[in-house]
Amino acid sequence: MEPDLLEPSIDFALLADAVQAANGKLFILGGGWDSLWVSQFPARHPTLGIGVRVRVPWTWADRQVTLSVELQDEDGGSIIARGPLTHTFMVSRPRGLPEGTDIGLVRAFAVNNLLFEKPGGYSFVISVNDVVRDRLRFTVRLRT
Repeated sequence: MEPDLLEPSIDFALLADAVQAANGKLFILGGGWDSLWVSQFPARHPTLGIGVRVRVPWTWADRQVTLSVELQDEDGGSIIARGPLTHTFMVSRPRGLPEGTDIGLVRAFAVNNLLFEKPGGYSFVISVNDVVRDRLRFTVRLRT
């Protein structure tokens, strides 16, 4: 038997004004944007949400997975002082799932009172078990 080379991946990730995860679904308000418009710098943004769907291989059932999200500026510096936001969970197979089927898990993160010192590019770096799997890029711009 061949060893399993499959690992968890990110099906999708999106930015929104607000996101909730419940019953295997993401509930999204004002989702899919990639530009944040502000009136001045530094700018404090009250709240934003990140919705993520992780695809976990069948063979990963009964393992612990840590999903983390870190906000970085365009130079790779971390913006959130307390470090990455994390969700750690045990992967389990839903009852009735056909053998070999990947397991889809949705997670939502809320980020409040973000301070952006300057305009430019930013990204939420999404990692699974400390391996970067995706980057959710956006730009903070001055409204003129």
